[in-house]
Amino acid sequence: MEIYPKTIYTDIVNMPDPMMLGITIHYYNHADENLYMKIFIEGPSPWTPNALNLGLLNSGANAYVNLDNFTSRTKPTSAITEVLTLTLKGYSDSGYTNLLYTFSRSLTIVFIKSDDGSWTTDVVNNFDDGTVQGWAAVAEQNNDNGFPTIAVATDYVLSTPYSCKMTQKYTKYYTLNDLVAQVRSRLYKSFSTPNKTQVFAIINIRISGTFNAGTYEVYQKNLKIQKDSDVLVFLGRNYDTVLNDYVPKNKWIRIVVPLPANTTIQLKIVQEVLFKSYYTGSQALYAWLWLDDFKIISK
Repeated sequence: MEIYPKTIYTDIVNMPDPMMLGITIHYYNHADENLYMKIFIEGPSPWTPNALNLGLLNSGANAYVNLDNFTSRTKPTSAITEVLTLTLKGYSDSGYTNLLYTFSRSLTIVFIKSDDGSWTTDVVNNFDDGTVQGWAAVAEQNNDNGFPTIAVATDYVLSTPYSCKMTQKYTKYYTLNDLVAQVRSRLYKSFSTPNKTQVFAIINIRISGTFNAGTYEVYQKNLKIQKDSDVLVFLGRNYDTVLNDYVPKNKWIRIVVPLPANTTIQLKIVQEVLFKSYYTGSQALYAWLWLDDFKIISK
């Protein structure tokens, strides 16, 4: 079992109480028999223990799952580091009674309090001047000409009046049930990081897509935070044509990532989606990503 990432950082400032934890795991069945898998999480008080049946995984197979809101705790009042345990168990039966295998990994949670006076705020991009403040967007796969676009928006914001919004688009003349399109775009900006011992980027994002059940739908497959070509955080699963969302949508998500000191980097937010139409005729489908209150902090 692999956890993405193995250490999770978050800033407690302006976060709700309780705080919810979501992670992506990649799990394998190396046994000779097919196994029904179940994932458990537990940690010190006040973390809430939880478990989820993952279903059958055939011998030699592997799978990803995004565990949204898998556990929670009351919001701490100061910076703290805690260790949780994820345990994957393999059973021979669908009732999860005959346990055959157990495998555990530790997950470290680092809570930062960026307003406690010890941190310097080096960059703030809140887009409230009505510009995208140096961010840009580029197509990686299958966007319409001229897309993705990037602009300030007022429909979903964390600090009024504006957020930054990337729009992906795919248009085609469809016949009934004929389209499954893989569309991927990148929101990015270059930064020079301060020469400090600790440097973090605080990234608040929201994703969504066109939805009209039975006519057209957009499914969120994965979301990556990259430093140049290095993947810092991977949420969801690798692209497939299964008609399911693998990344939480229609809500704000905070992702905090460590950055190298005293260097120039390009920070990338990559959104990959599946567009599916049940429509006969010409139809434009859209996926969106919002960014707001982006910060780089250091000490």
